[in-house]
Amino acid sequence: MKTYFNVAQRSWKNKIAYLDSNGYEEKGIYNYFLYQNILEYFDIYTRLEEGLENFDAIVIPTSIDEIYLLRHASKIQSYLEKGGILLSFAQNFLPWLPGNNLYIPSEISIKDRTIYPSKHSIFEGVREYDLNYRRGVKGFFNRGYFIPPKNAQIILKDNEDCCVAYIDRHSTRGIILSSAGADLLGFGIFDNNTARRMGLGLLEWVWEEIKNTKDNQ
Repeated sequence: MKTYFNVAQRSWKNKIAYLDSNGYEEKGIYNYFLYQNILEYFDIYTRLEEGLENFDAIVIPTSIDEIYLLRHASKIQSYLEKGGILLSFAQNFLPWLPGNNLYIPSEISIKDRTIYPSKHSIFEGVREYDLNYRRGVKGFFNRGYFIPPKNAQIILKDNEDCCVAYIDRHSTRGIILSSAGADLLGFGIFDNNTARRMGLGLLEWVWEEIKNTKDNQ
């Protein structure tokens, strides 16, 4: 089992931009003690015009203003074409993300739907139960799916074999990890179960992707 806290203790040359449209909050996830040295709060209304090129990776949370992102989709496209890493947990009801086919609500009832993690390193040590139940209640983690881009790596599925999250290395020159509204970074971080490992597993994966990109330049 990997030591999950190592990634939080490393010296990140460039922080990960946490794009936000709801205003700065002291209790925002970017200030969570394990993430505060990795994530940088980024107000899209005041900073997106300047571009994203100073960041090796960016996070787009579930509650982002997608109308504004669509108006500035060229900034996202440019960032990805320069080799950036984009992590999106948005439901994607507008076509601002390259390669994405938009969110589809699941027709399966919450009680009958199950999300299955793959063997990807992001989910190492994360129990299936802890993704699907929060304090004994289902439905908090995810309620929809995507039709994934061609050649995408599917890393989360539901029990009808629908794609809940994928990694896309083909639609642009960068790397896109997109989930259908499932917050891989924030889900479970305040719970006392294995779901809290997922965010650190995600950042560990990003660290390795950045390292591999730098090594190949």
